[in-house]
Amino acid sequence: MNDFLLEDLYAYRSMKMKYLLVTLLLPAFLWLEAQPQGQDLSKLIDSLKTVYLADSTHHGLGFGIKTPDQDYTYYFGGKYSAREEDTGASTLFEIGSISKLFTAHILAKLEEDNQISRFDLLAKYLKKRSFVGSEKITLANLATHTSGLPAFDNTASLTELEGYDENDPYGLFTYDLMLDLLEETDSISSYGKVKYSNFGIGVLTYAMELAAGESFDNLFARYIKEQMGLPNTHLILPERFITNMAIPHRNGEVMPLINLADMRPAGGIKTTVPDMVKFMDYYLNPADEDLPLVESVLTNQLNGEEQIGLGWGIFKRNNVILNFHTGGTYGSSGILIIAPQLRTGLIILANDQTDQLIQFAFSIIDFLHSSS
Repeated sequence: MNDFLLEDLYAYRSMKMKYLLVTLLLPAFLWLEAQPQGQDLSKLIDSLKTVYLADSTHHGLGFGIKTPDQDYTYYFGGKYSAREEDTGASTLFEIGSISKLFTAHILAKLEEDNQISRFDLLAKYLKKRSFVGSEKITLANLATHTSGLPAFDNTASLTELEGYDENDPYGLFTYDLMLDLLEETDSISSYGKVKYSNFGIGVLTYAMELAAGESFDNLFARYIKEQMGLPNTHLILPERFITNMAIPHRNGEVMPLINLADMRPAGGIKTTVPDMVKFMDYYLNPADEDLPLVESVLTNQLNGEEQIGLGWGIFKRNNVILNFHTGGTYGSSGILIIAPQLRTGLIILANDQTDQLIQFAFSIIDFLHSSS
C-alpha cells in the first residue's frame, strides 16, 4: 500500500472544497447545456451512466435523488465488474468522509438530549490530559475543522508513528494513540481557520463517548440505525453482509476496504443508496419536532467569510443555498448535496476512485432546479 497516495483518501479533505466545486461548475453547466431540451431525469441519468461506464476501469454506480414529489434511485454496473450489472438497493458502498455527517448528527442529538454542548471545551472531557489549546478548543471547533489540530492524512505524517503498517496505515488509530498524539501536538497555529482534520473528528467522538457514558458504536446504533431507521448503514460491517459490498477499485485494480480503527466515525461508514435517501429526507422534510435540530446542523457555524454547518459544507449556486459533503477512500467515491429550501437532494456513490461524480452532481442539480 506504500504506493497509494494517502492524500487522496478523502475527496472532501478540506472545507475549502467549495472553491474546487466552483471551478467545476462551468464544465458541468456546459455539459448540461449540451443535452437535448426537454429530456427527463431518467434520460439525463442514463447519459451520465454512459459517460461513466465508457471508461473500462469503472465498475458500479448508484444514484439517489429526492424531489418534493418523488424519490428516484438508479443503479448501474457491478460490485466486482461493470459487466455483471449486479448493483442494487442492497448494495453497500463506502462513503468515506460523508460519514462525518452522521457523526455531526449524533453530536446534535446528544446536545438535544442535554448530554453535551457543541460549545463545551474539549478539556471538559479530557480533565487528565494536558494539551495545547486546552483553554479554547471546543467541540464545535472539532466538528467544523477549526481546531488547528493536525490532519494525519498523508504518508509523511504516519510513517514515524510506532506500529505503522503500510498495508493498514490507519489501523493503529486507537483512542489511546489519538490522545497521546493530542498531548504531543505542539502548535495549533491555524486555530480558528479551516484546516481539515480527520484526527480532530476522532478526538471529538471520544469526547462524545465520555459525555454520553457509552460507546460511539452504541450511540450510532441508537441514533442512526434505530431512530433514523437506517438498518443498512454500518459503522462496522457485519461479516454476513460482505457479499453485498461494492468492492473498491482504483484504476481498475481492486483496493482494500478502509480500516480507520477508532477514527472510523470520520470516514468508515458503509451504506446503501436507499438509506442515504432516507438520511436526506430527515434534513429535507423534517418533522416539526426535528426542525430545531436540522436548522442547528445546517446553519453556518462560523463568523468569517467561509460558511460551514455542523459537518456540512455550505455554498450558494443560482441563489440557492446548498449543503454538501464529498467522500473518498482507497477506491470508492461519493457526493451528497441537498437544497433545503427547494427540498431537493442527491447522493451519488461509486466503487471507483473518481472525480467525475462532482460534475455529474451539478448536472443533476441544475436539471432539477431548472425544472422546478
